[in-house]
Amino acid sequence: MVKVLIVGATGFLGNLIAKEAVKLGHQVTALVSEDSLAKKKETVEGLKAAGVQIKTGSLESDHKDLVALLKTVEVVVSAVNGPAMTAQTKLVAAAKEAGTIKQFMPSEFSVFGAVGEASAPLLFGPKAEVRAALEASGVLYTYIVSYGFASYWANGLGELGQKNRVPPSPSTANKVPFYGTGRTKLVMNVEGDIAAYAARAIGDSRTLNRQMHVRPPLNALSQHDMAYIWEDKIFRQLCIGSRLDRAFVSNADLEQRIASAEDPIKKTLLQLQKTFTVDGVTTPLGPKDVEASRLYPDYFYNPIAKYMNNLIDTFRTQLAAEE
Repeated sequence: MVKVLIVGATGFLGNLIAKEAVKLGHQVTALVSEDSLAKKKETVEGLKAAGVQIKTGSLESDHKDLVALLKTVEVVVSAVNGPAMTAQTKLVAAAKEAGTIKQFMPSEFSVFGAVGEASAPLLFGPKAEVRAALEASGVLYTYIVSYGFASYWANGLGELGQKNRVPPSPSTANKVPFYGTGRTKLVMNVEGDIAAYAARAIGDSRTLNRQMHVRPPLNALSQHDMAYIWEDKIFRQLCIGSRLDRAFVSNADLEQRIASAEDPIKKTLLQLQKTFTVDGVTTPLGPKDVEASRLYPDYFYNPIAKYMNNLIDTFRTQLAAEE
C-alpha cells in the first residue's frame, strides 16, 4: 500500500487513475480546489464513494501548505491540463522540500518529450518546463507516455477529434480524410487502460526515472487498418451503405494548413494530426524506456479493433432507436 496524492482527480483521466489506484489497495488523496468542489459535486461524491480522501486546495495554495500536504504522502500523480500545466512546477518545488516523495508522475500522458516539443510546442512546451524542473530537483519521476486517446483518434478513423462519427453514407459529406499515404501506424489506447497502467506504475521501482510507454502490440494501427475494420463491420456484416470514401490529404497540403492556421488551438490540432498520421510515433524505445504491457502482462488491455467493434455496435443501437 502506497500513500498517493492525485492532482486533477476531478478531470476525466485523473478520475480514472484515482479510482484504479484505490482498487489496487493504495491510500489515495485527491487535491481538489474549492471551485471544483462547487462545480463538480457529482464527480467529487463519486471519488469519495470509491474510497478517495478529499483534500481542499490547489496548485495555487501556499507553498508551506503544499509542503505540509506532501509530507503525508509518498507518491504524487498529476493529471492536470490547460493553465494548470506549468503550475506543476510549484508542486515539484514542494516535493523537493518535503523530502518524502519517492515518485512523481507529472501530467505527461501523450507522445514522448522530444517528439511532442518538436511537433506541437504550444501544447508540449509547458510539459517540457515541468520535466526540466523535476529532473533538476532530484525527485524520482515516472513519465507516462500514453500516445493517443482512443476516443479522439479511433472514433474518427485517425482524424483527430471526430468523437461522434456515425456510420458513413455514400454522400460526399462523409468522406474520410486519409493523411499522407494513410499507412503510418498510430498508437492509440482506451483511456481506462491508460489509467490502469498508470495506477500499476505507482510504487513500482522498475519505472523510476523512466518513460513508461503504453504501446501494446495490438494498438498500433494505420488509417487503412481502421478503415478495413469499419468496412468489415458496417458494410460486410451489417450491410449498411458501401465502401468508405477516402479523401487523401498530402503531407504538403497538411503542412500548408499548419502554416496558414492563425488560431493557436487549430494549429496545435493540425500539428498533432501530422505527428500521429504522417510522421509516426512508433520509434524504437531507448535505454530509459519501459513498455507497460510487458511490465504488467496480467492486465488485459482493450485492443483497438475490439474498441472499434464495440463503438460500431453502439452506433448501430443508436440508429435502431432513431428508426
